[in-house]
Amino acid sequence: MKRNVSWILLCYAVLCLTGIPVRAQEQPEGQTLVIKAGNDFRAALEKGVRLKKIGQPVTAKLLEPVYSGENLVIPAGSTIKGHVSAISTIPFGARAGKMLGGDFTPPKTAHVTFDQLLLSDGTTVAIHTDSAIGLGRVTNSRYVSAAQRPGTFQKLKTGVTTPFREPHKLQRLGEAVVTSLPYHPEYIDQGTVFDTALLEPFTVRLATEPSLATSQVASEYLHLHLLTAIHSSTSAAGAPIEAVVSEPYYQGNHQLIYPAGTRLTGTVQKATPTGWMKKNGSVVFAFRSISMPDGTMKDLDATVGGIQAESSQGLEVGKEGEIKASTSPLARILAPVSLIGPSRAVSDSSLMKTAWSRAGEGRNGFGLLGAGAAQASAGTAIGFGYFGAAKKLYSAFIAKGSSVELPAYTPIVLRLNSSDSSMAVAMP
Repeated sequence: MKRNVSWILLCYAVLCLTGIPVRAQEQPEGQTLVIKAGNDFRAALEKGVRLKKIGQPVTAKLLEPVYSGENLVIPAGSTIKGHVSAISTIPFGARAGKMLGGDFTPPKTAHVTFDQLLLSDGTTVAIHTDSAIGLGRVTNSRYVSAAQRPGTFQKLKTGVTTPFREPHKLQRLGEAVVTSLPYHPEYIDQGTVFDTALLEPFTVRLATEPSLATSQVASEYLHLHLLTAIHSSTSAAGAPIEAVVSEPYYQGNHQLIYPAGTRLTGTVQKATPTGWMKKNGSVVFAFRSISMPDGTMKDLDATVGGIQAESSQGLEVGKEGEIKASTSPLARILAPVSLIGPSRAVSDSSLMKTAWSRAGEGRNGFGLLGAGAAQASAGTAIGFGYFGAAKKLYSAFIAKGSSVELPAYTPIVLRLNSSDSSMAVAMP
């Protein structure tokens, strides 16, 4: 009896040991996905970098996830590394504004190429992207009704408090002090955005099965990346434009309608150039057809509902999809206020008797050089004060307005009409 029990236990142990590798082989090993050439990445610097030479390393974080069809391949926040591939300077004539402010440093522009992608599991994938020029800080601009729009005070409060909520405050303060010098080193600022496209495909080996898009719910918005650059001063009405779906779009029953990579075509309907007296530019464009995965074309009824672009443009999106540049309300308020200081000093020159007060007026007019020259006399300080006020008034009310400039790979949000968003499309 004991021998039978021993044999039973031995056979059970053997079966358990032999079953372990069998079950291990049945576990999914993930999937290999190929990210095709032409896909674009949008990344931003988390920390400012002093621009020194060609070849210096640059590290950024992806602002948007990367999809392959309906699969989420690279999540937002992934690290992407590259280097400065070229350094260029702007023409002398374009530097006039900075020189009038006492800054004589030739502005340098960094061209960055990314060549490494760090995945969530710690592996590094070699990539080859096109050279990209950084944009300033970007902001999301979407159409909101008049009742929901923030007031002027709220806009001013947001613009003032935002820099204090961001990391690396001491480093940014040090950079601001250095760049206030008449001649100073150049920096790639924190938050600089790079839009770059893949020149060669690369393969991603996932440790697990790829994740489907998390937003498999009905939505009236379709997320795109612009493939054709649009400029309010150079784009002509009727010019063709293209875009690509950057995020899978699902219907209410979790049916995939437009996978990432789907192409859209449209035209520029109207482009208004800038003019003097702060006449800002505007553009109106629309996408009317979309290429389905089975090769057929489908009509599209949609309106531009939002855009992500450089915050310095101050873009606003209208109800009918018009994108228009705007002038900063803070600049319009501060321009007349800047006249108070030198005007008071004219009536009472004793206000300019201290070195600090003279330096303030001189700096407003000609930077640190003006702050030093204003120490000569009260009249010199008053002159620099009026010069600075005149520049602000000219910039806020008289100069040419801002253009609407949408480079390639600009993120766009389309607001689908109910008839289009509710239409079912069978996948092949």
